[in-house]
Amino acid sequence: MPDALTELPPPARRPIAAGRLETVTARQAIGQFAGRAGTGIEIVSGDRVVGSGTVAPGPDGLQRFAIPLPEGEALAGSRSPLRARTVDGRDLSGLERVPLPVGRPAKALVMIPAGQVYDHDKARLYEKTLTGTYANIGDMMVYESTLRMFDFSALRPLEITEPTQSRIDLYNAEYDFVFLRGSNFIHESTNFRRATEVLDRLKIPVIAAGVGAQAVTRRKIVLPPEPLRVWNAIADRCATIGVRGAYSAEVLWDNGIRNVEVVGCPSIFRARDPEMRLRRVAPDAVKKVAFSLRRETGHNYSRNVADYLSVQKATMLRLDRETDLTVTVHGELEERAFALRQEDRIEAATEELRRRRWFTPEDEEQMLRIYRDRLFFYKTGQEYDDFVRQQDMTIGYRVHGVLPALANGTPSILVDYDERSAELANTHRIPLVTEEDLRDRPWRELYAEARFDAFEEEFRWGYARMKAHLDRNGIPNRM
Repeated sequence: MPDALTELPPPARRPIAAGRLETVTARQAIGQFAGRAGTGIEIVSGDRVVGSGTVAPGPDGLQRFAIPLPEGEALAGSRSPLRARTVDGRDLSGLERVPLPVGRPAKALVMIPAGQVYDHDKARLYEKTLTGTYANIGDMMVYESTLRMFDFSALRPLEITEPTQSRIDLYNAEYDFVFLRGSNFIHESTNFRRATEVLDRLKIPVIAAGVGAQAVTRRKIVLPPEPLRVWNAIADRCATIGVRGAYSAEVLWDNGIRNVEVVGCPSIFRARDPEMRLRRVAPDAVKKVAFSLRRETGHNYSRNVADYLSVQKATMLRLDRETDLTVTVHGELEERAFALRQEDRIEAATEELRRRRWFTPEDEEQMLRIYRDRLFFYKTGQEYDDFVRQQDMTIGYRVHGVLPALANGTPSILVDYDERSAELANTHRIPLVTEEDLRDRPWRELYAEARFDAFEEEFRWGYARMKAHLDRNGIPNRM
């Protein structure tokens, strides 16, 4: 039989009935049914019934079932796929499922990884990104934060660029689930390569925790056919897709994907401490401040690029005069040359910053001093954790400067510059300030007014929501 996926027929589809199998673990099968409460449901392996029960009314108006699986451990060990049907023989529309493990770590596949994994659940930037290419530290941070949530024994990238049937057979035979890391994957331009061909042939669950829509303002996003097929394939293979906020949920809902729940971003839970408390000091006692810079931008990230840049620069200069400032660098090439002391690149970086009017004759002396002495660039999430725990406060434009800082107990304020920052702030009740307030008001006043109590209260609920999301999808986790 040929190995290339292009030479294979599409996977067979079973007759559709009004319901779906959502999650199967070695202990139970969970799903929904749109018919009459009390309907009998059977869980079947091949032609053998391995569990049965009845449909009960659910709190959301759907009928649901949760059926014990006495032979679940043996079925999980044998990798036998299960399906659900009514007692009169009608298969439900949910795809076949291989039971997820209970009581042991899982073997995981990652779709679109964002860093080199080391020490099991830690990530570092790829070496190739440390020279002449942009380094997306935020993606690396959320990737590592997701790994910290899961309980897994092995990890492997899911091949979606040049997939083969033999690889997919290996995935189905040896791995327990696939996850798509949290990022801005819900928009018109996402390139999922040949992911649909792979997902359509998987019998294991596929989850997404903390994915989000990318937009400067809250606008309607109509997904093109191929990205929509990918999201439908993921939705078919999980109980719920976990999104970072209400706007992202609304975008998927408008595109016909309804099994969605808001869970926030994994980066804020990276310390896995449900009782986390912020180390707060009085406003006049704040001395060590980290400002997260986002100089690179475009109209897909900022509502007003000129104001966006001028406010950041003015804030940096003011904080430099008034605090023990560190500017955290998250990817820009010019800043990275200074932070990493790449002397062969600093001269060119300086000229580029002058050309862009970031360095001007009026402020170049102070800006150069900041860039020579006050920049911090990190290659691993652990480096940032260690750094940010020494700060009294962080403030800035980088979501993954603020969220990991909060996870480590450092009071932090996010600047509202696009829909993503506002969405995450609303989900987690993160203190959020406008660019106008950052420009016009004393920063100590903004710190004094920040609602850190509200954030801490929401954090406990949010942590429980994320854990419930993973449990609902049957994913072994350490939360």
